[in-house]
Amino acid sequence: MKRGLQSVGVGVAVVASVLLSSTSAQAAAISGKGKAYYGCTNTVKVWRTGKTVYANAKQVCTHKMSAQRPSIALSGNNGKTFASKIAGCRKSKSCSTPTVKVKATKKWTYRASNSGTGSFISQNGSDSWWPVNSVAHATYKYK
Repeated sequence: MKRGLQSVGVGVAVVASVLLSSTSAQAAAISGKGKAYYGCTNTVKVWRTGKTVYANAKQVCTHKMSAQRPSIALSGNNGKTFASKIAGCRKSKSCSTPTVKVKATKKWTYRASNSGTGSFISQNGSDSWWPVNSVAHATYKYK
């Protein structure tokens, strides 16, 4: 019985060390949020796992939108690497972009932004220019 408990203890220690080593390369996510515009808020998140930097964006509204178009743009070292995507959702309150990724390079700064827009149902689907302060930004520095 004692040997069985010892082997269980060793197994738990091995699993714990594997989990710790696999998460040690992951950096905490940095989030940014734009100013709300007619009840809609753009958010962005950027993080690094291993040798890759990831980012995604989301737009959340307090009311249904005719169309939502969040966009994600991720650049590294002032545009030396760049990735972007846009999403589109109809008649919804929340819409997220796919995740984009670029190769991580030490000492580079990575910037992500979400300049998403949307069409208000009450305006019969027409768009107007959304203010610059509604754009969400997040910056990650790989040390």
